[in-house]
Amino acid sequence: MKKIIAILTVLTLSLGFSSFISSEFTRNNKTELQDYKLLLGDFTLEELKSTVNKTWFNSQYEPYTPNAEVIDQLKSELKNTDFHISVYMGTWCPDSRREFPHLIKILNQADFDLNHLRIVGVDRDKVIPNATEDERKKINILNVPTIIVYDENGKEINRFVEFPQETLEKDLLKIFSGEDYKHVYDF
Repeated sequence: MKKIIAILTVLTLSLGFSSFISSEFTRNNKTELQDYKLLLGDFTLEELKSTVNKTWFNSQYEPYTPNAEVIDQLKSELKNTDFHISVYMGTWCPDSRREFPHLIKILNQADFDLNHLRIVGVDRDKVIPNATEDERKKINILNVPTIIVYDENGKEINRFVEFPQETLEKDLLKIFSGEDYKHVYDF
């Protein structure tokens, strides 16, 4: 009897563990593959692209064609100023998975120094890992992606939240040029 209990225990634990590490999950009686890896805290673009996340990244990055005229204007705005950008995103979030690759393509075409780009992964509760409660309140991430643009002194200029008012490149141009800009949740 003890052998049967021991075998059942081992089998139960084995099955439970194997389903835990699987990238498959069940929703509405259908088995689906999870098409992202949850990245939390600071990470680099290279780290993101070294995971299964490269699939959704490339599927949005490659076909996206930013407006060339707006890109030229962005280049002009970026030329003489030392902007820094922090992106708070969720690899699980459809809006982040749409806008983040577009942002990278825009920044690449506008010759933005990606060394001035900080990428921070948040969980579904939009919690910023390793940040104090005061830091979280100050940064105030309610929706993702949130793209915060800072001047050379580290002062927040403005932010883009979740989806564009016009297009991402036009919204960024307004932010970088200091034009009046309100994101979709800034009433």
